[in-house]
Amino acid sequence: MTDGSRHLARAVTGLSASGDTLPAAYRQDRVRCARCATALRAGDRVSVLLRDSADGWRPVAFRCPDHAPDGLASLTSVHGDDQALVAATLEPTGGHTPTGQFDPEALTLGGVEVVETAGGDRTAGES
Repeated sequence: MTDGSRHLARAVTGLSASGDTLPAAYRQDRVRCARCATALRAGDRVSVLLRDSADGWRPVAFRCPDHAPDGLASLTSVHGDDQALVAATLEPTGGHTPTGQFDPEALTLGGVEVVETAGGDRTAGES
């Protein structure tokens, strides 16, 4: 693992799975696979597409193990943002919603492994 990958893994470990970009109807105790809509809960291993924003890394989409992508190119055609694909375990550690309320059932990312990254000056799929 490169220094950059280690830094990213540390930065997103403990990150709330809710993210600002997820729908308002999002349930804090689960996320859904963007491909098959399977409910993913605490303890499940997931693939997570992340985008870097002014406020830091935010989850954009989740995938279950059956639909885990090989890399960023299979997930997105956005080329102007810093992006990352990580594998993580959903953990029930509680967290804050985008509106600042604490939810004790909120999921966070743990056991993070960086699969691929792409900077805003590169196309998805390059790392």
